[in-house]
Amino acid sequence: MHKLLFLAAAVVRQAIASPLPAPMLPSAAWPQEWLRYSVWTTAGPASPLPQAFSQLNLLIQARHRISKEDSIASIARRYNTDVRSLQSTNQNEFVVLRPGGYIRVLNKRGYLYEVTAKYESLDSIIGGYGRGKNRADFKRSVIDANNLPPSALLADFRLKKGARILLPDVYAPVDGYHIPMEGGFRISSGFGYRRHPLFRQVRKHQGIDIAKPWGEKVYPSRSGRVVFAGWEGGYGNMVEIEHPNGESTRYGHLSKITVKTGDAVSKDKTLIGNVGDTGWTTGPHLHFEIRDRHGRPVNPLLRLGKH
Repeated sequence: MHKLLFLAAAVVRQAIASPLPAPMLPSAAWPQEWLRYSVWTTAGPASPLPQAFSQLNLLIQARHRISKEDSIASIARRYNTDVRSLQSTNQNEFVVLRPGGYIRVLNKRGYLYEVTAKYESLDSIIGGYGRGKNRADFKRSVIDANNLPPSALLADFRLKKGARILLPDVYAPVDGYHIPMEGGFRISSGFGYRRHPLFRQVRKHQGIDIAKPWGEKVYPSRSGRVVFAGWEGGYGNMVEIEHPNGESTRYGHLSKITVKTGDAVSKDKTLIGNVGDTGWTTGPHLHFEIRDRHGRPVNPLLRLGKH
């Protein structure tokens, strides 16, 4: 009996070490995306350990759960990639990392592009992201990085919705919202319902208050065009900027305004005013709002770093 078990185990080991050849089927019977996978490889864990990312040459991507100790730079180091790759892949500059949230990680450098249409051809992706590159060389690098079949060089290789493909050394620009001042920041009053410090009534705070000294320089959180610059009731001196995506930002309680309506302003560069205590306020700070394209206020802390 023991001898039979030993022989059975040996047969299993041999089968794993020397798998049978794949069945001979016409290539038309194989969906193209199947050609990227090996049916002889057993499934691995849903979220590989970071050590595996740095040790394997094969492209790996997964979701990483953010901890309190994480920074965008430390996550990049753990998975053997760089910050720009993570920002491009997630379309997020990660100005704020939220513990308990998730970030998509990969072990290569470049943009992990996700197909959003029902189907998309490899050639259209190459054309969209290969500007300024030798098209043939770039296509070969994409095929190699993603272990695509060599036939993709010649045939119209198509990817289905939800598929991800690495574009080596490509970094997609992320035009996200920034804190509108230099240096570190502290939120003295958050978004949502609160007891108003002056009127002692529960009211909805439509932005966030950023604690900064009187006179601190204020810059646009995102590039756009000034649609209002002047006195606006409880806001005091206020600047409102409309952005290319139809959203807008407001900057209230300014001591001084340095732009006028109609001015084009650049994120982090154009001085729009200085921190003050004009309007309904108990002391100097910046009141900062983000409003969607319908004019509704949204929590700025949920939008920082994002489109």
